[in-house]
Amino acid sequence: MDLILDFFLVGGIFTISIIIVQLLRIKNKELPQKILIVLFFLLFSVAFYFYALLHDIVWLTGLLFLPNDITTMTLGPLLFLYVKSLFLEEDYLVKNTLVHFIPTFLFAISITIPTILFNTFGINELAYTHTDWIRTIIRIDNPYFILYLFLSLGLLSKYRKLTKYKYSNLTHHDFNWIRIMLMSAIGIISIDLGIKVYESFYGDFTWNADYLSVLAMIVLVIYLGYYGVNQSKVLLPSFLLNSEIESEISKTKNKIISPLKKEEFKTLRNKLELLLDTDQTFLDQDLTLGKLAQKISTTDKILSTMLNQYMNTTFYDLINKYRVQAVKEKIHLDTYKNYNLFGIACECGFKSRTSFNRIFKKETGLSPSEYKKSMLER
Repeated sequence: MDLILDFFLVGGIFTISIIIVQLLRIKNKELPQKILIVLFFLLFSVAFYFYALLHDIVWLTGLLFLPNDITTMTLGPLLFLYVKSLFLEEDYLVKNTLVHFIPTFLFAISITIPTILFNTFGINELAYTHTDWIRTIIRIDNPYFILYLFLSLGLLSKYRKLTKYKYSNLTHHDFNWIRIMLMSAIGIISIDLGIKVYESFYGDFTWNADYLSVLAMIVLVIYLGYYGVNQSKVLLPSFLLNSEIESEISKTKNKIISPLKKEEFKTLRNKLELLLDTDQTFLDQDLTLGKLAQKISTTDKILSTMLNQYMNTTFYDLINKYRVQAVKEKIHLDTYKNYNLFGIACECGFKSRTSFNRIFKKETGLSPSEYKKSMLER
């Protein structure tokens, strides 16, 4: 058993080290990269702590006790901050999120640091750190972490929907990495919580059950290390979501349009549809709300309001509806006879095979291949 633990711990330490180096090599780091560096340093400390524990390296366990002990309390707010950092400006974000780390700070100065001092110097006044009621308080860290994981998932879902108000292609904003990490973390912390609940009722295991959670964490890190660094764009977020979008959406929903405004929107809609039909702006893979607004001599705010209120759609859905129609038309043309379906999709403004298949089926009720087959059978 010790040999298996040693193998996974060494592998985890090595993998996390590579990820940290990759992150440190990024030039002009934005806030998301800085947060990931802190996050992986914490995971590195945890893996090294349990390695030292396995090999009875007393000085190393003492050195890493602090970061290991506060990791569970820190990771929840840290992941919450990370999700926010993908969308909001740094100045606004830091001011409004640091308050979430106050419980971590209180936990460190009232429990973790006194525990270190008691273990090192035997100060009697700090003996309270080894009482049953303190052990009960410490077990709050898992529910606290789970709460922040669900908050982070909620934020991620909300912000992903909001990007549809500005972007026609979300390929560059691939959030699968962070979604998988959050959901997997819920699973891992649930294992840890289950172990602690079992120990509360039936007593401690004869072996350190915390190793189960650490091993699960390492397996996740190894997978996500490859997925996140080499496949996902989330480590290199290239946009900020203006907070005005959210307020704009809330203002425009269920709002009665005045006759004057309705006439203004009707004119704007005609200009938009004429542009899309003649200029085929939707073929631009990097088309944004701002770019389209400029082409019809309006602002992105007015265009977004018109789409939401008057046309009951989003920029993302509208543009992709035109793209699907273009694909359907090109399938029948001899010019594209030698193109595969995704090749045609790219010609029509799509950038991702997955999103193309999903959007096409949403619009037509059939997958692209099913649609093509049905057309050939006619």
